[in-house]
Amino acid sequence: MKKVGILGATGAVGLEGIEALTGHPWFQVGNLYASERSAGKTFRDACKLDISRIPPEVAGRVVKEIAPGADNLAAVFSALPSAEAKRMEPEFARLAPVVSTTSAFRYENDVPVLITEINPEHIELLRSQQQARGWKGFLAPEPNCTTVGLSMSLKPIMDNFGVSRVVMCSYQAVSGAGHAAIELWARQRQPGVPQPLPPQETAEPPLLFDGNVIGFIADEEPKVKKEVLKILGRYKKGAIIPAEFPVECFCVRVPTYAGHLEAVFVETSKSCSVEDVKSAYEDFNGRCKEKFGGLPSSPKKAVTVLDRSPQPRYDAEMDGGMTTVVGRIEKGALGDRWIKYLVLSNNLKKGAAKGSVQVMEYLLTQGLL
Repeated sequence: MKKVGILGATGAVGLEGIEALTGHPWFQVGNLYASERSAGKTFRDACKLDISRIPPEVAGRVVKEIAPGADNLAAVFSALPSAEAKRMEPEFARLAPVVSTTSAFRYENDVPVLITEINPEHIELLRSQQQARGWKGFLAPEPNCTTVGLSMSLKPIMDNFGVSRVVMCSYQAVSGAGHAAIELWARQRQPGVPQPLPPQETAEPPLLFDGNVIGFIADEEPKVKKEVLKILGRYKKGAIIPAEFPVECFCVRVPTYAGHLEAVFVETSKSCSVEDVKSAYEDFNGRCKEKFGGLPSSPKKAVTVLDRSPQPRYDAEMDGGMTTVVGRIEKGALGDRWIKYLVLSNNLKKGAAKGSVQVMEYLLTQGLL
């Protein structure tokens, strides 16, 4: 069994990482790291979240301060805030592979942004990164959680019909903003019908989740635009050549707990029907099952196609939260090469901890852990 350390263990994504590793056939939870405030306490005392699903032997462990050492770890899962990750992830990567959910290093030229089913060939960049930086490990970040569903849904379309441009609007769960946002939403929920509040015409109003839609998420849209093109790009001679189609998007926050829903409009390079797109997804599922079906965290289907609209409350946990759910595939009215659909991805599972564990599984099969 390979030991995996958890950076930021007491936070919401760190907890998801522990849960994803609990009972894993290849990995086990190694050291738990958190801030000075939590270091020296048992995980049970340090973590303010619901840890009822955490085994007692892990809950009773003493949390360590975030500092690398001779910890005999096969890998490290990082759920640190981006600023802290920028400082500490390279320190750990000198000693062991770091798979991260943070944005700190996603945009560096020698760092791939990995989604197992989409760009496994990009792992070759990790070998170059190790050699160039002189590290025993490497940095391997996952994408922004919003990017995951969009990229998964676009990959089969791009491979079969080409993509000329993409327009997307996301409807993102409160959990994507972290545990503090979840607690704020809980305090805001009131019985009865939410009442209108006085308008705020000249300033950004106080953050209000309940009964509301927040039309701007700081830094989210630039991340989506960059990351989709990097993820869907080609690996060639030690570099990633980004995909070349434009992506435009709005990212908004809605009062759901888990699952990012996105409305996507795609202009393809070649004309295709709704049935053609559905067939492309089924072919993609077949290839993913053949190549990645043996990984413990892989879903039965990489993409699940529904004839109805995906809904977060019903569908976010489908296949353990690891399948990407696509529904309402329709021809667009803008021209023969336009397709539109809705896509749902679990931001806490495929878009965060469990997706990172799946990446670790693939890296292990390729001799990189």
